[in-house]
Amino acid sequence: MNGVDYKSDSIHVLHVGKMRMKLRKGKSTITKEYYSTLMQLCGVRGGGNAAAQALYWQASKGLSFVLAFESERDRNAAVMLARRFAFDCNIMLAGPDDRNPLGS
Repeated sequence: MNGVDYKSDSIHVLHVGKMRMKLRKGKSTITKEYYSTLMQLCGVRGGGNAAAQALYWQASKGLSFVLAFESERDRNAAVMLARRFAFDCNIMLAGPDDRNPLGS
């Protein structure tokens, strides 16, 4: 802030697993959700440099997060892994504005 580095306790860990995704802060779990058809996941769209490093995750109805990553590469890796693991569970993860791949 104002050119000075301050310690921040806002670091969270996003765990992308084979059956579920989990968001943790320290030792406490913020949310832990299994892949489902209600889940949405995509990179944030829009202008500016911050959008390329942000991810939108709607874990379930009424529970959504916008997460910032250190790089666009990290964000893209998280999206690709989660979509791949969800696909292995017969679930297609998409974002709110993505077209339905099944055409319905």
